[in-house]
Amino acid sequence: MKTPQQTTKQTLKKNRKIAETGIFLALFLGLAYAFAYIPNLEYITVITFLSGLLLGWKRGLFVAIIGEAIFSIANPFGSSLAFPMLLMAQLISFALIAITGASYRSFIPQVIEKKPWLAVFFFGLAGFLLTVSYNVITTIFFTIPSGFTFEQTIASIVSGIPFYLINMIANTISFAVILPIVLRYVNKNYPHYLEKNA
Repeated sequence: MKTPQQTTKQTLKKNRKIAETGIFLALFLGLAYAFAYIPNLEYITVITFLSGLLLGWKRGLFVAIIGEAIFSIANPFGSSLAFPMLLMAQLISFALIAITGASYRSFIPQVIEKKPWLAVFFFGLAGFLLTVSYNVITTIFFTIPSGFTFEQTIASIVSGIPFYLINMIANTISFAVILPIVLRYVNKNYPHYLEKNA
């Protein structure tokens, strides 16, 4: 039987997790709409990755899927509901970002303390590859249902590289600069975020 102290501690922990998840979701949406009118510059990818890294894969997925669903459906440039396959691609892509962030929990805290420059490389690489994946997945899910052939889909991806390039560079830099700073601070002051059962 649990003591009152244990029950209180468990309740506080549960409430903390709910609050943290809500804060990340609010941050996701705030940044999404704040940068919506700036082409190829966004911080929701890095926030999604960070939610997976600090909150774990379950809560990270929640932030990724709910945040992207709200932003995509209520996008100021047009709702993704008009293109269900595109919406699905966006949700899959952001789920992948959150899961990748969660996978970094197993090794990146140790790397950043012992070899910080290697951590910068790992973060930058993740930013680059995840942005490439997002752009490729969303292009495929849009072009093929629209009747494009395989060759036309490849041509669409290749022709979009100049447009995607700014986004890829921006996210690579964001991941390489922002995440090591945040993680070092968390490692030092709030190590419980990176515990296995956090």
